[in-house]
Amino acid sequence: MLLIINVGSATIKSRLFDSSLREIARMNADYGNGGGIRLKGRDSQGRDIERHIPENGTARQSLSAVFDEWRKQLSSLQAPLKAIGHRIVHGGGDFASATRLTSEVSARLAELDAYAPLHNPLNRLGVSMAEAAFPEVPQYAVFDTAFHRQMPEYASRYPIPSELSSNVEFRRFGFHGISCQYSVSRAAALLAKDRSNINCLILHLGGGASATAVLGGRGVDTSMGFSPTEGLMMATRCGDIDPMIPMVLLREGWTADRLDRLLNRESGLLGVCGAGDMREVLRLAESGAEQARLAVDIYCYRIRKYIGAFCAVLGEIDALIFTGGVGEHAPLIRQKIVEGLDRLGFAIDVAANLQNSEHDRDIGSPSKKSRILVIPAEEEREIAAQILNCLAYRS
Repeated sequence: MLLIINVGSATIKSRLFDSSLREIARMNADYGNGGGIRLKGRDSQGRDIERHIPENGTARQSLSAVFDEWRKQLSSLQAPLKAIGHRIVHGGGDFASATRLTSEVSARLAELDAYAPLHNPLNRLGVSMAEAAFPEVPQYAVFDTAFHRQMPEYASRYPIPSELSSNVEFRRFGFHGISCQYSVSRAAALLAKDRSNINCLILHLGGGASATAVLGGRGVDTSMGFSPTEGLMMATRCGDIDPMIPMVLLREGWTADRLDRLLNRESGLLGVCGAGDMREVLRLAESGAEQARLAVDIYCYRIRKYIGAFCAVLGEIDALIFTGGVGEHAPLIRQKIVEGLDRLGFAIDVAANLQNSEHDRDIGSPSKKSRILVIPAEEEREIAAQILNCLAYRS
């Protein structure tokens, strides 16, 4: 059995797989919203699990509750864990594949907190608590940045002096790589193409959002850069802005911490219309709220600009892929993004786009060669697959 832990800033996702990647059980936790900890999952018998812990939830308390549930589940299954896998957002320039967690690796990960201060410390907390809960089980890390390690230097290099910091390497690392890797594999299967021959453009649209250009199955450019803040407009992150804006605010007396909150937690959809959840933004827009309509227009317009840029990078494109919570479940957003892209070879089948499904599907117009695919994000499954490959290689 493989247990996969994915710790986010307000949620924990965890799933149990067998060696054939069949899901056995799952357990998620929502925390950090002032409403305590909400556990929701499904056990190995298919029975729903729901618990509410009313105390104010922290990541540590939530992980403790999640691991308590997993100890119960594994005890009833009487199935030993082969490994525990963790999503790590930033691997810097060090880690390009699934990696066994040792004391040396863990020490290097701690040094990478400066690269992703909002994410990596929480990821490492998941590792340390898993080690305490299951001390005999090998732990593995899979990195969001690994998929983008093969970007050419002209795409990854910033046009600034190379040696600016003794602690941090400033270059474009890219994120959502685990989701991208899964999307490429699924797209290749759906289109009956060899993975090494597929050219696609992946839109991972959730709380965070990114566009990634894939040429011959390899990531060659992406909208996120040194941090997940660069690129597309997101739920609370600004995406691309003129760097002189924070400079002006610094001169007006803003602190670095205040700027951090502005750019990462108070901008994007939230900054434009007061709501960061796309479902609420769409509801407000439908009710006539002009700022919500503007937020949707900015969001979709900026994505279309990246599509045009990446079409120039890739040339012929086999598929435009939507994934992530918004990409999977917001047909109006998909429609508005694709509107006007006929000359680039993309058109939506309106009826297919409106169908609600949890499965991979093609929503492209039959009249176009380039397909438009909706592929549900399966980051935990991809992590499990990479760890299984690592285990097979080591054996």
